[in-house]
Amino acid sequence: MCALGVAVLITSCTDNYKEWNTNPNEVPEEMLVGLMKIGNFFPAMQMDVIPTSDVDANEFQRAQNLCGDMHSGYMTPIGTWGTSSAVHYNLRYDKWNDVAFDVVFTKVMPAWKQIRDNGKDKFPEAYAVAQILKVAAMHRVTDMYGPLPYLQFGHGGLETPYDSQEEIYKSFFIDLDEAIAELQDYIAIHPGSKPLSKYDLVYGGDFTKWLKFANSLKLRLAMRTYYVNGFEVNGKTSQKLAEEATKAGVITENAENALLQSGNGISVFHPLKICWDSYSDTRMGADIESIMKGYSDPRLSKYFQQSEYGEAGDKFHGARLGVNVTDKKNYLKLSSPNVFAETPVQWMCAAEIYFLRAEGKLHGWDMGGEVEELYNAGITKSFEQWGVALDDYLTRGDTYKPVRFTAPAGTSGSVAAASTITIAWNKNDSDDKKLERIITQKWIAMFPEGQEAWSEHRRTGYPKLFSLYGTNASAGQVESSGPRRIPFPSTEYDTNTTEVNKAVTDFLGGTDYGKVKLWWDKK
Repeated sequence: MCALGVAVLITSCTDNYKEWNTNPNEVPEEMLVGLMKIGNFFPAMQMDVIPTSDVDANEFQRAQNLCGDMHSGYMTPIGTWGTSSAVHYNLRYDKWNDVAFDVVFTKVMPAWKQIRDNGKDKFPEAYAVAQILKVAAMHRVTDMYGPLPYLQFGHGGLETPYDSQEEIYKSFFIDLDEAIAELQDYIAIHPGSKPLSKYDLVYGGDFTKWLKFANSLKLRLAMRTYYVNGFEVNGKTSQKLAEEATKAGVITENAENALLQSGNGISVFHPLKICWDSYSDTRMGADIESIMKGYSDPRLSKYFQQSEYGEAGDKFHGARLGVNVTDKKNYLKLSSPNVFAETPVQWMCAAEIYFLRAEGKLHGWDMGGEVEELYNAGITKSFEQWGVALDDYLTRGDTYKPVRFTAPAGTSGSVAAASTITIAWNKNDSDDKKLERIITQKWIAMFPEGQEAWSEHRRTGYPKLFSLYGTNASAGQVESSGPRRIPFPSTEYDTNTTEVNKAVTDFLGGTDYGKVKLWWDKK
């Protein structure tokens, strides 16, 4: 039986995954030359910045699609889970809220720790990329839960204390600044060198692109803190941090977009394909239908597939969040996301960065351009990314605005448009209306990355989204306008009891509810 077990184990490891299945603690030291000792931990981290490594897409569905994707208004789940599920704001339903937390603390952070412990001193340039990846993954998770047991991760104690979100964010900027400085030095001394080319599924080891991504991530996080009065890191305000990042060089072209994709013998399958196809559990959201149809936005056909409803020229139809799906047959006819197995997993795009800069300039920051110029550039880059003609889109006036959502026959939730914001820039509008215009276009451009879209909706209030339709399973704990955070996992209450309860008292005002606002949610 032992021999048979060994034979099965050996044959189960394909050539493509040989390095993945190598235990670095059992390989002779002489084999672990150069970056081999830490190299395979980079794809391990990258695959779960957005949970992608789980082959059956269960982790992605619970941590992304049933979280940011639906709360952002991009997609509506159509599973037959009843009216007490997370779709109806029972955020603790079936422990769905555990998954995003579990993925980063059992996969991403252990891989980062291996890189730190075995490569920080010998390969500081590689460790710099690991630091950037850590921030890329962890800012998503703190923006779901708020406080986290983060800064003392791996300290060896039985329980790990929680850190406030403010302290976590401060650590992000410190880590990014150190990583940026390290990569700048390395690139200056070794121009064109790509030591991580064998392990990098995002930029193929191109450190110049990692540097731009790090600066862009710094800009994103600096803007996230805009409404926090008096925020500083080592004497630097949100404005100073954002201006530093922009001046140092952010993403400006679609060729620099951060996309996780297959390479180096590792296949990346976009899990959203399984969610809409194999599971048949997600379709277009009513919000994105209302907004993009109102704008006659040609990107709509790039984002979604045609439904079985409607006439020629009106074939894209979605569903309202909160509908009680007891029979899928009518909802299955709605528009599915235009995402397939081979579609790269998008972390960040050039359009987002132009919109961040436009907002920064609106606040009076030095963003290397004027507000209207940067706003128009963001739209233009998004159209380029999706390969559609811009035509007159930038000048479309008052006749182009979000439209009423009409639920197709056999589905529910018809409602008047939530917003009247238009497309064309108007210098005479109020600053808040200009902000709504910037964020609405940014929200369109970031599709399908729902987690970042949800965070920006919470931070700014834009775009204006429909309230929950139907039963609110956690009335009193979550508002019908949508959750502000996700409750802590049940596993924390089981294994980190004292510290999680202390975090609820110290940082959340005593209630671990979805209506509790995060530290940066101040507008």
